[in-house]
Amino acid sequence: MALRTVVYLRKSTKDKDEKQVRSIPRQLREIEDFVEKYNATCKPHEKLEYDPEKDVYSEDASAKIVGEENRKQFHTMVREIKKYKYDVLLCTELSRLSRNAVDSGTLVQLLEEDEKTKKKRKKKKTYLLKIRTVDSVFEPTPTSKFTLSLFLSVSKFENDQRAENTASGLDRQKERGVTTHKATLGYKNVGEEKGKKSVIKCPDNWDKVRELWDDMLSEQFKVSDVIRKAKYDLKIKHWWDEELVCPSDSTFREMFRNKYYVGKVKRVNRKTGDVTWVKGHHPPMVSEPEFEKVQLILQSQGYRHQSLDKSVSIETILSEIMVCGKCKTEKNGLLVPTKMIFERKVRYTCTRCNHRYASAEQKSCPKCGTEITKYTKVDESRYYRCGKKQSSKACSHNFYGDGAIKKNLQADKIEQYFDGELSKLHITEKLFEVLKRQLYTLWLADHEMFVAEKKKKTNNKEKLEQERIKLRKKSLLEELSEMDKEDIEVLMQENKQKQRAIDSDIDEIDEKIEEKFEKAWQSLQALREAKSILKKDQEDIEPIRRLVLSMVSNLKITDEKWEIIWRKPFDVVAKASI
Repeated sequence: MALRTVVYLRKSTKDKDEKQVRSIPRQLREIEDFVEKYNATCKPHEKLEYDPEKDVYSEDASAKIVGEENRKQFHTMVREIKKYKYDVLLCTELSRLSRNAVDSGTLVQLLEEDEKTKKKRKKKKTYLLKIRTVDSVFEPTPTSKFTLSLFLSVSKFENDQRAENTASGLDRQKERGVTTHKATLGYKNVGEEKGKKSVIKCPDNWDKVRELWDDMLSEQFKVSDVIRKAKYDLKIKHWWDEELVCPSDSTFREMFRNKYYVGKVKRVNRKTGDVTWVKGHHPPMVSEPEFEKVQLILQSQGYRHQSLDKSVSIETILSEIMVCGKCKTEKNGLLVPTKMIFERKVRYTCTRCNHRYASAEQKSCPKCGTEITKYTKVDESRYYRCGKKQSSKACSHNFYGDGAIKKNLQADKIEQYFDGELSKLHITEKLFEVLKRQLYTLWLADHEMFVAEKKKKTNNKEKLEQERIKLRKKSLLEELSEMDKEDIEVLMQENKQKQRAIDSDIDEIDEKIEEKFEKAWQSLQALREAKSILKKDQEDIEPIRRLVLSMVSNLKITDEKWEIIWRKPFDVVAKASI
């Protein structure tokens, strides 16, 4: 009687060129040739017998990753082997079977006796009689099992060594500022020959992506508004897995916090995990100050962002949150509080005629011509003013004054007030847990709403699918007239369009879920940072200031008072501390 054989085929890449791995058809031809030659020369009871329709398992997956979700066909085959369905496992080479320690152990175990049924039999019975490649054979003997485990270990070692060499090569390239990944949105990979590949401006997307950065820098739009413009107005598309597709919302959000757009390449130390950015060879899309400003905007809107530069001044931070409490300006069709603008003025007093003047260009007194020297008196004023345009409708109410109209507000007074309020904040361990639970509750409420909405859409899609199946069955009936068949075809097309619309809605819900999670994650990170920074013995105000945009939505300035509007759940900190 011939040996029942199961065949396993695998390739580890989706690349179409198949430069480094054997394709499935090639492996199958090699197996067929081997079986034909082997069966022609071996004894009748040692012949290999398999059904090409049922006994061949093939897949496109990596053998380096452990888990059934990665190699479903491999694990299905193992379960069939453990039912004593096969005598021999056949493949082209051992590296097709495993490149990780867990699966290697599973394969060696297949040459062992089943412990559960061991006591019920007098004669030993293993799961498999042999594991074969076209060059080698391994049987249930101690020496053979040891050799099999050794060969599988060598295969894993070679794979690990190859990965190490590749990673080292990529590190060396990154040190030189070479882009080693697929071009990000707005860029394009060029060159096929090794050592001559580079990244250039994408002619289709460069100007469109820069327009998105300009929209963010204008501070007139929310992140969601900019993404909507990118997808539906500009209709930006990017190459992904050899297809031209519309990027997801998360791709656009990631773009705004990626330093690659400043002309830098990310380098990660594989030993310590430290991240550094080196100057790249690709053209920058935005400047460093522009990038830093967008990070401030991302933080103020509650999104993840790159760590803020420690040199970010208090004026920059306050300019993001300070608003006039009485006048409003139109923004995207809505009336919103007008932003306060920081300004710095320098005035010179002439040493000869005492004329007081302000000029950044002149090097001498405009009245008598005396040049500016180190003895010239210099007065610098720092202040905030309402950002409403100076016209007949300009805001001119009294800012926290004594009755006189004062359009300008002294910056040092605002900063003293703000730092004083921040210095009162403190997060105890107990309060931290309360805030963390509140953040989770806020996120969970939104998440449950989205999940319920997605479930409803999915149920509607399943109903449409059932309807489509019924229509298809009906269209196959012979007694139907041509007119009925045409009607059914129209109904099937309508059904298909409805399904596409539902798929689009589900994708949008998934993006909303991800966005909500991202905002909750950002708030939690700010909370963790605040817990360590807002200590009673904290004297340095700078780390606290950098947390402000995550904690404060507005600093409202009116005649009567200055008021900090806290974000949730940091309003709890303010109430508990101040």
